[in-house]
Amino acid sequence: MLVAFGLLGAVVAWRMHRSTPRLRAVELALLPLAHTDLDPGQEFPESFPLQVAVLWTPTEEGPKTPIAIVHVLREMGIPFFVTRDLKQALQHRMVILYPEVGPRTFTEAQAQELIAFVKQGGNILAQNVYWGGLKPLFGFRDFTSSRKRHRLAFTAATDPVTKYLNRPEEREISLGGQNVPEVIWSNGYTAEAGTEVLAQFEDGNAALLSNSVGKGKVYLLGLSLVDAVLRCQDNRDFEAQRHYVNEFEPGADVWLLLVRAWYEGYAKDWVRLATIPDGQRSVVLLSHDVDWENSFKPGLDFVRIENANQASSTFFIQTKYVDDANSKAFFFGPDLTALRELKEQGSSIGSHSIIHSRGFNKFDLGTGHEDYPTYQPRGLGFDTASGATVFGEVRVSKELLDGEVPGQETIFFRAGHLRVPPSLAEALVRSGYQFDSSFTADDVLSNFPYALPLDLGFEEDSGIYEFPVTIEDEEAPGYAKRVPQALEVIRANAENGAISVVLVHSNESTTKAAAEGEMLRQLPNDIGKMDMLSFAKFWRARDRLQWRVVSASSSTAVLQITSQEPVTGLTFEFQRPVATVTEGAAVSADQRRIVLPELKPGQPISLRVTYHP
Repeated sequence: MLVAFGLLGAVVAWRMHRSTPRLRAVELALLPLAHTDLDPGQEFPESFPLQVAVLWTPTEEGPKTPIAIVHVLREMGIPFFVTRDLKQALQHRMVILYPEVGPRTFTEAQAQELIAFVKQGGNILAQNVYWGGLKPLFGFRDFTSSRKRHRLAFTAATDPVTKYLNRPEEREISLGGQNVPEVIWSNGYTAEAGTEVLAQFEDGNAALLSNSVGKGKVYLLGLSLVDAVLRCQDNRDFEAQRHYVNEFEPGADVWLLLVRAWYEGYAKDWVRLATIPDGQRSVVLLSHDVDWENSFKPGLDFVRIENANQASSTFFIQTKYVDDANSKAFFFGPDLTALRELKEQGSSIGSHSIIHSRGFNKFDLGTGHEDYPTYQPRGLGFDTASGATVFGEVRVSKELLDGEVPGQETIFFRAGHLRVPPSLAEALVRSGYQFDSSFTADDVLSNFPYALPLDLGFEEDSGIYEFPVTIEDEEAPGYAKRVPQALEVIRANAENGAISVVLVHSNESTTKAAAEGEMLRQLPNDIGKMDMLSFAKFWRARDRLQWRVVSASSSTAVLQITSQEPVTGLTFEFQRPVATVTEGAAVSADQRRIVLPELKPGQPISLRVTYHP
């Protein structure tokens, strides 16, 4: 009997291998995984007075790199540099003490320098101050550390740093699921008289303090941005999300917006790199998952609707060439013809894996040498598979898309069922990808794109950029009945300059395409619509932009810019109203923004900005 079963299994395996279609596949090089060993002060150098000074105060127990604050500042377009030199930092008006202030961080003399700096008009933002020597500066009597605080609520409505926190979802946020006994570490402060409490934990302790000292002001946060932002972006929070998808959930964005408001509230003649191109408030990024044999041709109906609304989208394609327990192979014949037509009509193409497994988050990384047709993964059930690896799903799908679609270079990925293994970033980088969209915005508590950390860790970015999904079509009662709800989430994101990623499966185009068309027609004029790949290229160029502001006089400033990549639509925001700008840049109607012309890689430009008197 054992022999019979063995022979039967061999026959089945042979037939499945024999049925593998003949497909064109490009040969992919296995790229090295590059690491940066630069000191933060070298990687983020001082270059002009308007920069925020991040005073890097690491300890043996704390984070080894300032990656969390770097995420916050770069995503918000705030100019900054990193230094360990207190005197250098205090030459700037705005200073962030990061990651903490303990008993050995400063000497008594340095504490007096900090106090004098604030009295003379300086501004400090700090987190987790433990040292008694700075209690008078930050205005607290004592503190208690805990991992049992699950909620935080903002109590002040008029302080400059709460400027963007105007919705209930932003005024009270979750730090961890109520059923999780211990969540992130927090420090609850007891405020001295005269110190303003801007936010409180549920136990009544202060979560955010503000203290005026002389002409300046200080803010103290009782959370680590590693936990409040980076942990969420890694999807390693303690079930802090209140929703999974289709709602406005800004739990991590609150801290980005708070730092942005702090900068805009206290920096003199501030300039900021906007998050959205072409001077718009927001942008809707359209995408479709093609993960069924009958999902290819209906995709063309979505293209027609989008073209009629001056929009385009990115199609994430499952390249299934094997039969298994979950479905039959379909990446051949008429489906390939429809796929090529999608590309010809202007859609961009990304990978959606091969077997689209719910168990993808548990797959081993693999060797990096998986290729077609020897890679033979099989889904065995709901979330189990055999012969499948992360490298295989990422690399072989790219081999096939690049081989079968003329002119295709696959650099965007989305995991099946949005299941993300910790090794995904490494597999993507080493396979030649640049972008990913495998989390939901509600699950990672963020509606902004961000650099995806390597191994979903806390020390190093991978080079991949993540674009979390905001709106998804399959949650009950279905996309067609949720257009008003989707529009409200899009409007909430637009208030913050955040994006909204829309995912619609192309398995059915009658009601879904009509719903998408209705949503596009109702978008406000200052919210753009485009495919994910086009915006992702914009964001990558924006994130790597080199720029500085040189004040030429009291009424003019010079903006010097160098882009590593070609990019159009880069937008800068200004505190002062702008009258004119040179080099073909355009001034917005509200006179607070300028939109740059197309930038060529490596070619510096210098724009003279004239302010209104």
